[in-house]
Amino acid sequence: MELQSRYSDLQARGIGLAVVTYDSTDTLKRFADARGIEFPLLSDSGSETIKRYDLLNREMDPTSRFAGVPYPGTFILDMNGRVQDRAFLRAYQERLTVATIAVRLADPIDGTDRNVTRVETDHLEALVWVTDGAVAPGNRFALVADVTPKPDMHVYAPGDHDYPVIQFRMDAPEFLRNHEAIYPLPQTYYFEPLDETVPVYEEPFRLVQDVTIPMSPEIETLAAEPGATVVLKGVLAYQACDSEVCYLPAEVPLSWELTWRPLVR
Repeated sequence: MELQSRYSDLQARGIGLAVVTYDSTDTLKRFADARGIEFPLLSDSGSETIKRYDLLNREMDPTSRFAGVPYPGTFILDMNGRVQDRAFLRAYQERLTVATIAVRLADPIDGTDRNVTRVETDHLEALVWVTDGAVAPGNRFALVADVTPKPDMHVYAPGDHDYPVIQFRMDAPEFLRNHEAIYPLPQTYYFEPLDETVPVYEEPFRLVQDVTIPMSPEIETLAAEPGATVVLKGVLAYQACDSEVCYLPAEVPLSWELTWRPLVR
């Protein structure tokens, strides 16, 4: 239902949407009619296409009703059908949110549910936000930092060096599963006194960190409690330097309170 609720946002960006499942056309029609689904639901009879692309979830009991499901994933295609990006998840219940897909396309969905936190330190300014204000068990969403180093400042990008790389470090809730951060291409900085060349960010850039709320009975119970929320806590950690001084590593505290979205089975 999250896909349907955001379908108009995708269409407004010229993005199409289609879902491929192992369910029969009758099952898909009943589901679409009951839930008001407007985008195409495509039936892969016998999971033939799923098998052809080697996406079949072989961990499923072949005698169960879930036999034939694929590993859950999202492909992003261009207008010529070429794959531009893809993401595959651990369990069939897990899915990228639409807002997270939009961030991958560098076209974020605006709205009050982004929970923007404005950060300013002696070294940088940043707008730090979460893609979704409401989440459900199984959602994979993203933390985003739009960072602008202050004049003559740089922070460190991943690479072959020992300096602390700018990163999100999330500490709560404990069940949150962090994924590898997505970094843009860095600039190259040469520090003449040490004859040292390192990858850095001197210009504005975007850091994206996907996180997943796993699907489990315990988390489902938490999400079902009336008025319950989920609080994310962590830091934006970095070390900044200018042309003369490397400053001590810094951590900016972060916190967001998200609401739970009802599960639809």
